[in-house]
Amino acid sequence: MPKYNVTRKVPFSADQVFAIACDVGQYRTFLPLVKRSVVRNRLRMPDGRETFEAELTVLYKKLGIEESMTSRVTVDAATKTVMAESIDGPVKYMNSEWHIVSSSRAECEISFTVDYQLKSRALQFVLSGMFDMIVRRIMTAFEDRARKLYGGARAAIS
Repeated sequence: MPKYNVTRKVPFSADQVFAIACDVGQYRTFLPLVKRSVVRNRLRMPDGRETFEAELTVLYKKLGIEESMTSRVTVDAATKTVMAESIDGPVKYMNSEWHIVSSSRAECEISFTVDYQLKSRALQFVLSGMFDMIVRRIMTAFEDRARKLYGGARAAIS
């Protein structure tokens, strides 16, 4: 099924970008279409990773869509990775991953991948043509959030 990836080099440290990616509870304040974001059952694992459930409510007024989805999120500070796997909602499956790699003290490369299949074939058809744009808008929203929190240049490095 559809799999989308966007990678950008940005003028922020890996730690700065990772802090934004793993703060799922704040997604509602800066991500397009996210009306609500709630984190529950946060657990620190013995290996240092953290897991929690995240419920996101997406609102797309133009299509009259409002759906909530719950995911199991694993945050790994050692590898600067945030992975989410859907466990409830309008999808058969959805896996997403943020992977942040330091390029230097002041910049990093962000890779965001989403692989999904919706339960509704009609909605899958409608969204499939727009999903690449949505993934790019999400990446831009993360860059804008970093600029708001940390200052810096307007455009991505690449």
